Amino acid sequence: MALSDEMNQGEIDWTAIARTLGALDDDGREWGSSTTAREAICMIIGTKHLRAAVDHYVSQQKGSELVRNVLWLLHPWCAMERCYEIYQNEKDPDARVEAIELLRVVADRRALPWIKGLLEDPDDGIQCWSAGIVDQLLWSHLVDPEECEELLQIMKNHPNKEVLERYSFIMEFLNERENDS
Repeated sequence: MALSDEMNQGEIDWTAIARTLGALDDDGREWGSSTTAREAICMIIGTKHLRAAVDHYVSQQKGSELVRNVLWLLHPWCAMERCYEIYQNEKDPDARVEAIELLRVVADRRALPWIKGLLEDPDDGIQCWSAGIVDQLLWSHLVDPEECEELLQIMKNHPNKEVLERYSFIMEFLNERENDS
């Protein structure tokens, strides 16, 4: 979702944003959440700029750490998609790895369908960062362990030693979390 260029250059039409996000109905009832707020910020920034931010990060330009943290805060779908596009289409293996490393912190549950294929990628770096995506999603409570059962099973039996180590780490913190509750 993005606002028109006219809105991005002038005053922000909060009413239009609220209606677009479903935070304002026709009867004037309003509601919101931190997720809705992040989506509103993404609309204001715009898809074009968020996708360009991914490219900025992947090409390791100055300011990339700030980009990473902004995208991490917002979890914009268009940034997730751009990371995955780079992974799928880029010939430079370093760029592919950087895209998945960024996806590790940008992802939310919408990226779950991609992770199995990422874990099966022949590149060890892609495999490791993909395991990191599962780790981040679970650690940050962005997904439930049940949603990751298949991925955790793949990680448990993975030939990559670092993926196995990540699996052990995840299981340890999940067990601790369960014991603390």
